[in-house]
Amino acid sequence: MQDHYPKEIMTKDGTPILIRPFAKEDQTKLREFFSRISEDERWFIRDDLSDPEIMDKWMQGSDYSRTIPLIAVKQEDGTILGNVILYMRLSDCVSHVAHLRIVIDPEFRQQRLGTWMLIDAIKLAMDLGLEKLIAEFVGGVDDAAMAAAQRLDFFEKGILPDHFKDQHGRYRDLVIMVKNFHRDWSDF
Repeated sequence: MQDHYPKEIMTKDGTPILIRPFAKEDQTKLREFFSRISEDERWFIRDDLSDPEIMDKWMQGSDYSRTIPLIAVKQEDGTILGNVILYMRLSDCVSHVAHLRIVIDPEFRQQRLGTWMLIDAIKLAMDLGLEKLIAEFVGGVDDAAMAAAQRLDFFEKGILPDHFKDQHGRYRDLVIMVKNFHRDWSDF
């Protein structure tokens, strides 16, 4: 995997970005990144990595054979602007599947950074020999991310109505989207 990174990309506004694996030295900047995500959005993220204790536990439990965290870093100053994680299980029955989580800095959401990171995660998953990516979204919160995933051939596989409850007591749907990879051109 290391030979694939870093990758240079450019946002719509011309900001040079590097996509690369997360490193232990990035902990402070990753906490800063997550602190820029609104509390309403962080509410739905399983691990609040803006909390130093949770970040430390997350780092100690990192197993790169099961979890691959990538970050998008502004080349100018090293600010983290995006995070995508592929979660894989080692069990044989689901070893062909990865779950995807993506979070983008609010100021860069209209700059196609999320699309670049999603494309990179898809390419990485294919290079790892995976057959399927699953992304879970919160209805009414992650609508832009769902639209981006749909443009990259993710399709809605299911909805769990009222699965989440936000901090104001409102229920939100869990939307499950899937992208299947084709083994060869004849599969299209």
